Amino acid sequence: RLVYGRGDAAIRLLDAHGSLVEDVTVDTPTNGVVALNSSGAVVRNLSVTGNDVIMNGSMGVLAMYSRMVVENSTFTGGKDGVYTHYSDGIVIRENRMHDQRFGVHEMYTSDALLANNTVRRTLVGLIVMTRPTGNVIVGNDVRESRQGVSLVGSSSFAAENVVVDNELGISIGSSRSFYARNTVVRNDVGLRSDTLLPTNDVAANDVVGNDRYVSTGAGTLNSWAVSGRGNYWGPIPGTDRDSDGVIERPFRPASPLDGEAVDSAGAATLARSPAIGALRRFQSQVPGLRGSGIVDPAPLRRPVRPEILEALGVEVAS
Repeated sequence: RLVYGRGDAAIRLLDAHGSLVEDVTVDTPTNGVVALNSSGAVVRNLSVTGNDVIMNGSMGVLAMYSRMVVENSTFTGGKDGVYTHYSDGIVIRENRMHDQRFGVHEMYTSDALLANNTVRRTLVGLIVMTRPTGNVIVGNDVRESRQGVSLVGSSSFAAENVVVDNELGISIGSSRSFYARNTVVRNDVGLRSDTLLPTNDVAANDVVGNDRYVSTGAGTLNSWAVSGRGNYWGPIPGTDRDSDGVIERPFRPASPLDGEAVDSAGAATLARSPAIGALRRFQSQVPGLRGSGIVDPAPLRRPVRPEILEALGVEVAS
């Protein structure tokens, strides 16, 4: 409260439950709209141009203790587009954020909906911090940022987001959460797993054309598949002999061998060799030889959302 909940604002809502801010344009070195204990408020068609120096600016909308809606608005410059603090149930949808620190910055906020926002040129497009629960991040488009989506906490859902041309696509720092149908393309690193325990479900994502598929921290082996179906990684070693859409050979996107198989004919040949197959079967039977990292036991032969990949100019497997 002392760090963010202060400073000037063009519009300040205090105990102003049910208020409406609509069709307002703000040019400010500090906050656009501050809502304190103002649940039921709606901010719509707001345009905020903030400070050109990101760290000297502040928030387009700052919501504290306010279950509210922020929609169809544009935030340019300043520190964060929308910042939330103990604003459980907030809805942030159909907004445009660019040239900021964070597009959406959630702190101590659970059961929030972040939907269909467009974010460009930020440090992190959408960041959820401080161990919240029940957040839904769906249908957002984040590009040209250091990180696309960063999610911690638990019991959350990230689906149908498009993260393209970022340094890192999606940072998976949550537990007991579901990541599905996300399109992760042309990032330096597609996915990063920062969890110690393998409690997340990661399936039906298209992760292609990244410099590295994934990066992992310390932890156990994570299996990324649900109900016998994993993710699409592009053209990888293995075959779909029974034509069920799943490649029989498990894929380890963080391993040096599988990670280079697409770009190196030698690596692809080695990955298919009987010796590597025998070694991996032996490791799977001996707990002391199982490595940490990521394994997709049922990689998909075809993309989940081919129309999105085609629109991005990514060649889709036939």
